[in-house]
Amino acid sequence: GSNTVTLGNTSITKTQLRGDILVDTALLSNQSNTDVDTGTETVAEISATTYTAAFFDFVIKNGTNLRAGTVYACHDGSSNVKFTETSTNDLGDTSDVTLSVDISGGNIRLTATTTSDNWSIKSLVRGL
Repeated sequence: GSNTVTLGNTSITKTQLRGDILVDTALLSNQSNTDVDTGTETVAEISATTYTAAFFDFVIKNGTNLRAGTVYACHDGSSNVKFTETSTNDLGDTSDVTLSVDISGGNIRLTATTTSDNWSIKSLVRGL
């Protein structure tokens, strides 16, 4: 098959892009935290002054224990933020990891709280 996709007058050839991608006013950012320490740690963040909503697609892994899903978050322009974890699938036991969202330092932050330091988290952040 072909490695080229044509959409209207735009042609895209199979390419590996690195870094953040800005599509008009939406942001796509690949963020990785390969070693989550015991306690609470920020694992992904995006500007709260630029974006009102964030979608954190995540994969949490510790050996054969795996959880994948999405955390949706939105805020009101001050410190009030609402979030929910949806579309989650678990393999094994991932009850050791609790995800949360807050606003700090001008950023919407996805945080993970764990009681062990063997977890790795990778995320794709979409900001709108």
